[in-house]
Amino acid sequence: MKKVLLVIYDSFSEFEITVTTAMLRGNYQVVTVADTYGKITGESGLQFVPHLTYQDVNPTEYEGIIIPGGDLIHIKDVDEVFNLTKKMFDLNKLTAAICSGTYVLARAGVLKGKPYTVTLQQEQRHFLGCFEEENFKYETVLKTDSVITAQGHAYVDFALAIAEYLGAISNRDYVQEFYKGQRNRLMESATF
Repeated sequence: MKKVLLVIYDSFSEFEITVTTAMLRGNYQVVTVADTYGKITGESGLQFVPHLTYQDVNPTEYEGIIIPGGDLIHIKDVDEVFNLTKKMFDLNKLTAAICSGTYVLARAGVLKGKPYTVTLQQEQRHFLGCFEEENFKYETVLKTDSVITAQGHAYVDFALAIAEYLGAISNRDYVQEFYKGQRNRLMESATF
């Protein structure tokens, strides 16, 4: 089974990636990666234990890397995540981030000359010093080649973009309708 990396760190926003992991299930093994094998506490207080640390990853074994948002204080000095992200990008692998997780792409140099979106205000982007302000677009999801970025509230569209890019979705309309609460064709066709 093909594999994709999911970066986790203290305070990461689980809700931003759960639809993505659900859509990939069955087609991709989602492997969590962090800077430690210790417990990671997500934004909601749930605890996770990563499969691997950054040093253990062979980028050629994975189809991409997904980076959720969260409190950047827990990831801002982790050079290994920036190096791994850059390696994945250089190998033309999916390099995707949502909400403040886009910071990792910017810091890794992945966004140079590319349009992107991020859930950080202009003053925050300026303070962080790694974003090209002229390329910021306030869009729900932006895709340029193997790079996907999204606003935090656009987690369903982010998941759809990733699943489509990786070929893990066969009926986009059905899946989109279900995850956006527009309809459930299975329930509609059932007789009670």
